[in-house]
Amino acid sequence: MALKYKHRLLFVDDEPSITKSLQRLFRREGYEISTALSGKQGLEKLKEAEKPFSLIISDQRMPGMTGAQFLEKAKKIFPNAMRILLTGYSDMDAIVDAINKGGIHRYFTKPWNDQDLLSQVRQSLEQYELVLENRRLLALTKKQNKELNELNKHLERKVAERSRQIIEKNKELSRINRELESSLYNSVRAFAALTEIHAPSLAGHGRRVGAFSHQIARLLGLSENEVTHIEIAGLLHDIGKLGFPQKLLERKETKWSDQDRELFRKHPELGQSTVQFIKKLDHVGILIRSHHEQYDGHGYPDQLAEEEIPLGSRIIAVADAYDNIVNLKLHADRSFKTVTRESKITQDHLSEGEVLQKAAILHLKQYAFTRYDPDVVKVFLELLKTRGIFYAGEKRLSVESLKEGMVLSRPLYSSTGRFLLPHNTTLTADHIQKLRTLNKTDPIKDTIYVRGK
Repeated sequence: MALKYKHRLLFVDDEPSITKSLQRLFRREGYEISTALSGKQGLEKLKEAEKPFSLIISDQRMPGMTGAQFLEKAKKIFPNAMRILLTGYSDMDAIVDAINKGGIHRYFTKPWNDQDLLSQVRQSLEQYELVLENRRLLALTKKQNKELNELNKHLERKVAERSRQIIEKNKELSRINRELESSLYNSVRAFAALTEIHAPSLAGHGRRVGAFSHQIARLLGLSENEVTHIEIAGLLHDIGKLGFPQKLLERKETKWSDQDRELFRKHPELGQSTVQFIKKLDHVGILIRSHHEQYDGHGYPDQLAEEEIPLGSRIIAVADAYDNIVNLKLHADRSFKTVTRESKITQDHLSEGEVLQKAAILHLKQYAFTRYDPDVVKVFLELLKTRGIFYAGEKRLSVESLKEGMVLSRPLYSSTGRFLLPHNTTLTADHIQKLRTLNKTDPIKDTIYVRGK
């Protein structure tokens, strides 16, 4: 396996020719190398080191301090460093002593075979990296467990506070709130409605992000259950903004105060707390919490990076960024300047919609590997080239053609953007009757997609 880190090696031998020989052998491998001519000098270098050593090679027979004695002391300074003993004698007592006290991992006799030594050192460094990775994962688990414990301590208070704010903002939604206990999708519809009522500027944004996220997740080959969770998380990713003052939502980011910016950065955590009110939305809450994490680890709230970020959150981040530019027209002036500069054309050559779409695509390409997962960006850009993508085995039908037992292959929305049913819903007679009734007052203009047989 390929080594992931830059490694520091220390060679200790009272013969300068030996340390020089080791330097020549290992320098071409790209390691950072230090040398010492005695055990005492070696210990001084270990104590003064600003960065840890990954591996230490020491001769056994040295004046003043043997290799076994040196490695025993070195182990106390850098206990995780791999330790190798060189000996020019068949001195089993010294080797046993080094194993017992110095905790050596391997020993070589002089003269050594260069290729064998290179191979053994590489294997030792691979083992060292596994130890580091294990420590990193344990630290991350400890951090997350601590955060989870803190969240659990305050969850009841947060849910009560959020519920009170929701009720105060719109009492006519009390009937919908009562339905939250009995139906998962009634809950999703209620949360989506709340967001649009409180923040009209976001109307349609969640629906579009949810739809894009659904398509990306399907193209990535995720399971039906995962696709549903990701779509719902995309639909509700801004639910944490419910309690924000209107002036914050309407004011441009360039005019935010430090307090405004600090409050805005809390909305992923608030969103998670809100949807966790419904037990079946626990996983959706995790995706909402992490949708502002960045691929390079500079996002918020947890500074996760790469694979630490849930795949669903990485998908939503790409869909959200695209819709922010194309439909919410965030940074519109900057978008026009970017596209005209990159394309070397004047603004008059393109419509506003074309400019915004090109700007969104340039943005995603520019920030792949930093803000966004490059694999997700690649799939999404392919999706944009094939908009209207038709999946194998799908049938396109009108409301009047629906029959009991059909299964939706895509989520269903009304013409006003109201979320009706998730994909993978098996239609019942009651579903069909309600859809036909709704179609008279809020027409379903989009084609309805069902699985073929």
